[in-house]
Amino acid sequence: MNSRNSCLLFSIFIAVNLIIHRKLFLENQKFHLELQKTDDINFTSSFLHVDFTGNSQNTCVLPEYDIWHPDIKKVLTAKFPANNCDKSFEPWTQLVNSTWRVVNEEAELCLARCIEGVRASREVTFGKWITPGYVDCEFLEAVCWESGGEEVYGYIHTQIIPKPPTPPLPLHKSPPPNVFFLMIDSLSTGMAKRSLPKFLKYFQSEFNGIQFPYVNRVGENSHPNGVSLWFGKSVESGQKVSGERIDADWNAVDKCHRYIDNETHLFKQFKDHGYTTLLTEDSINQLMDSHPFCKGFLNKPVDHMFRPFTSVYEEYGMDITRQHLKGHLCREIHEAAMEYWEQAMNAYRDRPLFAFTWLIDLAHEYPDGPVRFDDYLTQFFERNREILDDSFIFISGDHGIRVGDHITSEIGSFERNNPFLGISVPKKFRDGPMVEMLRMNSNQLQTHFDTRATLLDILTYQPVTAFTDRNPLSIPNEKGHSLLRKQPEFPRTCGTLPIPNQYCICQVKKTKVKDENLKMRLGQKVLDRVHMELDKLNFTSICRKYELKEVPSLIEYDYSTQWNTYEIEVKTAEPSAVHFQTMITYNPKTHTATVAKVVRMDRYGGTAECTAKKHFITFCNCKDLGVVTNLLNYFYSFVI
Repeated sequence: MNSRNSCLLFSIFIAVNLIIHRKLFLENQKFHLELQKTDDINFTSSFLHVDFTGNSQNTCVLPEYDIWHPDIKKVLTAKFPANNCDKSFEPWTQLVNSTWRVVNEEAELCLARCIEGVRASREVTFGKWITPGYVDCEFLEAVCWESGGEEVYGYIHTQIIPKPPTPPLPLHKSPPPNVFFLMIDSLSTGMAKRSLPKFLKYFQSEFNGIQFPYVNRVGENSHPNGVSLWFGKSVESGQKVSGERIDADWNAVDKCHRYIDNETHLFKQFKDHGYTTLLTEDSINQLMDSHPFCKGFLNKPVDHMFRPFTSVYEEYGMDITRQHLKGHLCREIHEAAMEYWEQAMNAYRDRPLFAFTWLIDLAHEYPDGPVRFDDYLTQFFERNREILDDSFIFISGDHGIRVGDHITSEIGSFERNNPFLGISVPKKFRDGPMVEMLRMNSNQLQTHFDTRATLLDILTYQPVTAFTDRNPLSIPNEKGHSLLRKQPEFPRTCGTLPIPNQYCICQVKKTKVKDENLKMRLGQKVLDRVHMELDKLNFTSICRKYELKEVPSLIEYDYSTQWNTYEIEVKTAEPSAVHFQTMITYNPKTHTATVAKVVRMDRYGGTAECTAKKHFITFCNCKDLGVVTNLLNYFYSFVI
């Protein structure tokens, strides 16, 4: 009897599975037929050249387009914080050679207090309020009051107090060069050309600076792109245009919940080679190592760190101090950050300095934000010409602008993926083969991994040959190849480099899909992927479920003749109205659809903060948002 029952149950199991698989097969067949009969419309590209071969593994047609395209011009506002500022304002206090003083004779009562950072955290400690005189700290908050007790002036001063020198490794036949890296958050190649014309002309003519117009981001936002540069690791998985899977080196959740001091990173590597190190980030809420709510570094990874300044300016300072860099006094946070870097350059003229300056606010919210930086940066380079002439200089973006009206056009969407990169070498190398090699490599597809390899080449390998080696080099455990050398002979494409397909800047034939049934079917697949990710992270109890409203755009990319690749935008219904975008790859041989990382095109503000304690994900829309958060999110949805 037991044997008969077992056979019966087994037969039922087989029958049910056959029915399920037949149903899935028929659904996939129907899906496949929908793909074949779509009423497509040829896409009129804004780019001069596109690839029609369907062979993206071996072909990359590099992007060429009009940086002043009408779609771009219409989103340029020239509205900046310092517009209509008080140009007559002069600081009431000064900090010079460790002595602070009051220089405004009308000031009634002015005191100052030292600021010290707590390891690498956002926290600070304050010293006692003191009268003018000697101070031994790098950050000083000065405040003045009227006789009635009202705050009338606040200012944060900086200075560099030199550390004892560290002997450099015996690699160099001459003193090691400085290495300076200026990162401008959200600076795309197109934005740089539009917004920094004076500086770029000066950089090319006076420093023989080489621009790299074909750099491809490797992650969605600052964090994954910064990790690729600082650590040489990927924290985003994905799929290449070739179909090959890209596995993340670090699990984002695990990495977020541990300190990363013991990992190999640029600052440790330069420090170990005798460099003094400096890290300047001008926003305490956008720290690369710990964004958005991760542990990051426990201890300071550098000799000098700007974090105490931004902590006081954004959170812990007196009320008036937290307002003094809002622009109304013709001064913004990026200027204070640049001054700190300049102070370090002058304090360490006797030894090599590795300085990394990351400006977050300058371009992050403004499609033409760096316009207000053009004259400033040119004057900065002119003023520090002697030091910069003895330095390797990198000027870079991490990605382009990722939200707002700018990204709704073909070019704006593309510019998200194409960060700026410009490189200048020490003056003694500017007329030789090093610059010619840079120029040659500037005409190829590159990534942040290649920029990192260049930094390591400068630090470790080039000094052995007095910077004369141009032969290819594969650095152990690195994904990139130095821009100072010949790169490997294989085609540099989105199929051969570690670039997820949704970020690829190589231009291919595109087709607008008009079949509404297919659009809604694929749109639901995107939401299914989002819900699956929320379920996997145990966030379904705190994040709203999405309901499909519309698919405003479905574009097929002709990456391959073997499968279909679509860029899709999805909008959801209230009360969880969001705007998603991703890539979907459909393989007709296996009848499988792969959904890439889903990103938000709208401004998400604080709508995802309920996930912060475990793993911050932007595609969550928290169920219980306070009134203030909802009002702020409504406001930010209109801010460009």
